[in-house]
Amino acid sequence: MKVILTGKNSYIASNICRMLVSAGHSAVCVSVRNGIDASYLKGADTVIHCAAIVHKKEKKYASQYDTVNFELTVELAKKAKQEGVRHFIFISTMAVYGIGEGEIKADTPLSPVTLYGKSKLKAENSLKELEDESFGISIVRPPMVYGRGCPGNYGRLSRLSHILPVIPLTDGKKSFIYIENLAHFITDLTEKSNFGTFMPMDGRYMSASELMKLISGKPYSALLGRLVSLIPLAVFRKMFAPLWYSEDTASMCGHISVEEAVERSEGRK
Repeated sequence: MKVILTGKNSYIASNICRMLVSAGHSAVCVSVRNGIDASYLKGADTVIHCAAIVHKKEKKYASQYDTVNFELTVELAKKAKQEGVRHFIFISTMAVYGIGEGEIKADTPLSPVTLYGKSKLKAENSLKELEDESFGISIVRPPMVYGRGCPGNYGRLSRLSHILPVIPLTDGKKSFIYIENLAHFITDLTEKSNFGTFMPMDGRYMSASELMKLISGKPYSALLGRLVSLIPLAVFRKMFAPLWYSEDTASMCGHISVEEAVERSEGRK
């Protein structure tokens, strides 16, 4: 099977590409930074669109969120359809729900509050309009992705767990997904041509505190947990706030256990 992935230098695309190649597929990561070269799409069975603007200051990059995450996505999908690609997989985000904490259910409304979430939802809606019997769409909304060298909140939690003498004990479960579990899930979608909207996560829920304990092995502190909950910084709220997909909504990915995933993420295996 020939698979084209966008986001040549992206963490998610490179890991999915390796998984596909190891499974025996012809997979290539390409850059769409300077436009879409339709020649890449010729003969492709599946396109996995990972390229996106993320973790950028909204005031500075406001116009790019729509240009890259929405307009480029639709343009790519249209060209893929014209070239006879049968399956388009779009890596979206949990941010399309627009909530910072709580349970996400099947009937949770889509109400994004960030430019990132809004641009991704606009892309989702336009992709659904392109879908027909010859062009299937898969929309994937992963929660926090983690793994060795992963950008974002995992690195912050890891550094914090090593710096602090104890682990802040906080309530509430979270949905996470290890990068190899996500890559395995996307590979499975590709091979089986599964269409629809998916919310993949690791095989079980964790709290941020439990993840930190797996990283460092240090004891919990309820007092430190209460102090952390009082810190007004948005980055701390995002790291520790409970946010999870309901069991009937999530696609559980137990290819690699949470314990094994943390060992690999920390470079201990």
